[in-house]
Amino acid sequence: MSLFRAQGLVKRFGGLLAADHVDLAVEQGEIHALIGPNGAGKSTLVNLISGLLPADAGRIVLDGVDLTPLSAQQRVRHGLARCFQIASVFRSDSVRDNLLLAVQAQAGSSFRCLRRRESERALMDAAQALAERLALTEVLDRPAGVLPHGMQKRLDVALALAARPRLLLLDEPMAGMGPEDSRQMIELIESLRGEMAILLIEHDMDAVFQLAGRISVLVNGRVLTSGDAAHVRGHAEVQSVYLGTEVPA
Repeated sequence: MSLFRAQGLVKRFGGLLAADHVDLAVEQGEIHALIGPNGAGKSTLVNLISGLLPADAGRIVLDGVDLTPLSAQQRVRHGLARCFQIASVFRSDSVRDNLLLAVQAQAGSSFRCLRRRESERALMDAAQALAERLALTEVLDRPAGVLPHGMQKRLDVALALAARPRLLLLDEPMAGMGPEDSRQMIELIESLRGEMAILLIEHDMDAVFQLAGRISVLVNGRVLTSGDAAHVRGHAEVQSVYLGTEVPA
């Protein structure tokens, strides 16, 4: 059985059917890309999976647990984490404090004034390990909001990783990045392969073909096809979508 399954997801906005009975599966440890033209429904689908939008119909199951009735926060506790297109960080706090808050939330601990500092050493060590992995050690004492765009995106990934997810949703992680930042993000995502399942939503097709073991193509709120890079590259209807021609009914 797949680690994650979305089954028959439906979302309507008035007369617009934004998610049209979507079925999607992500296997344990794989990087699965979700692509599609603007307006295909990718953001709606990710919001349904993460719990920011309620589904009108269908189910969302992660590792055997039905997440459908759960809030976004409850889904995080069951192993689902998300990074947004715009980095979601505490901009006025230091990078160190951002990381400490994230690992504290996972550990269920708190920094209390009457506790000895040594009792929170595990949290400090976990935050330091995340900083080292995400190449953020040199900016630990800087406010997150003044970091360059690429570093803010890496910090956003670090905050998601602090939750120790089974499934990580990466919503356009390369958006707005230059070539060097994009290269570093690709290397980071590659380094996560096998540790967790990743659902990657991305417009950078070079990155998609480099990273994804499987690719699903969303068009008009429906999954048009799923397969490996060779299958998607050679699919006539996918080529029509990206060339801007009419897709057969």
